[in-house]
Amino acid sequence: MLVESLIPWRARPNFLWDSTSAILSGIWVGGTIPFVAFIARKEFHASDTALGLMTAGPFVGSFLALPLTHALSKTSPIRNVTLLHIIARIVLLCSIFAHSSWAFAWSIFTVHCISAIPYPTYASVLRLIYPLDFIGRLLSYIRVLMACGMIASTFLAPFVVARIGWRGAFLVYFPVGLAACWAFSRIKIPQDQSTALEGSSADFISASLRLLKDDVAFRAFAVAVFVYGFGNLMTIPVYTIYQVDVLNIDTRWVAILTNTTLIIWVPSFIFWGQLADQIPPLKIVLICTVLAVVPPLNHVFATSVWMLLPMAVVSGIAQAGIELSYFNTLMHFSSPTNAAQYQGIHSLLLGVRGIAAPFVGAGMAHWLQATGHDVRWVFVVGGALVLIGAILQFYGLRYPPQGTLMQRVAGSG
Repeated sequence: MLVESLIPWRARPNFLWDSTSAILSGIWVGGTIPFVAFIARKEFHASDTALGLMTAGPFVGSFLALPLTHALSKTSPIRNVTLLHIIARIVLLCSIFAHSSWAFAWSIFTVHCISAIPYPTYASVLRLIYPLDFIGRLLSYIRVLMACGMIASTFLAPFVVARIGWRGAFLVYFPVGLAACWAFSRIKIPQDQSTALEGSSADFISASLRLLKDDVAFRAFAVAVFVYGFGNLMTIPVYTIYQVDVLNIDTRWVAILTNTTLIIWVPSFIFWGQLADQIPPLKIVLICTVLAVVPPLNHVFATSVWMLLPMAVVSGIAQAGIELSYFNTLMHFSSPTNAAQYQGIHSLLLGVRGIAAPFVGAGMAHWLQATGHDVRWVFVVGGALVLIGAILQFYGLRYPPQGTLMQRVAGSG
């Protein structure tokens, strides 16, 4: 009975493969991705613009996701998602041959870009293989397992790097990344379900864009998230600049801060997953957006690496809640027939701000340094935009949501 209440029987076979893939992906990610910005700045002396390019990678992929989702749904979505992730892992392996900052930056950009493209397709797959009433909880379990893999891997990574170098570490983690892809490829979509989208790609894009006009609650959510996300993303490349150039961070502290975030991430996912069954996910988005003001402000006052520990803790809480509540919110706005459209337009807007914001932040940092001003003004501006996004999110709660589950929540409240 306990297992049935946690994981319904009809979802268990796919959940087994999904969770296995998550753990292995966590090991691969934890041993590589947290260190790429540090490697770029420390080993290759990457410029502000190169770091901005690396940060923009996943958002260019998100921007491309909307027009490509229609094509990915037409054949085998599981196979297409798997293939794109395999390509991304191969590109990361090829980055070990980079001998310049731009070659390395373009490699990481490509990895992030390719990995982000199939996310709307992945969301539509989850909408079909998991019951809607359990999808938030099951996703939180998946993320917890992935975080556990990342924690173990990130903890070991500095020792691996110290022994065989970062190139050797990337080579060691590569087979684990491939194993994660294989496990995901074992997921089966029920025979009576289909992710194939009707009409042409142009019809799909047009219908997705129309959601911003027709769904007032979704439009309010999208605007608030855009403002918050822009403020958050413009600070990310500048974090690396400030941490490396001013605070003199090393791989040990990169691992400490990353693991602190991940350790907090695990119980936070469980907490937010349970809370999502009790309150609308839009309220969780609001709470976590307010918390997201802490990281940029923490950098304003930090004069030593250890002073970034509050950022690491709050980031774990906020990132877990935002990731889970974003996904839940989109699932609740949507129906099985238009889940990919909601996720697609969300990815498009994520891509727009993600392409622009890192370069705005990096450009602002370059200008501040060139004119003799403190680079931490970027954190002040970014934090202010995050706060404005939270205010917009609060006012957006007045609009009644139109999604199926959200209507049930409102009706029973």
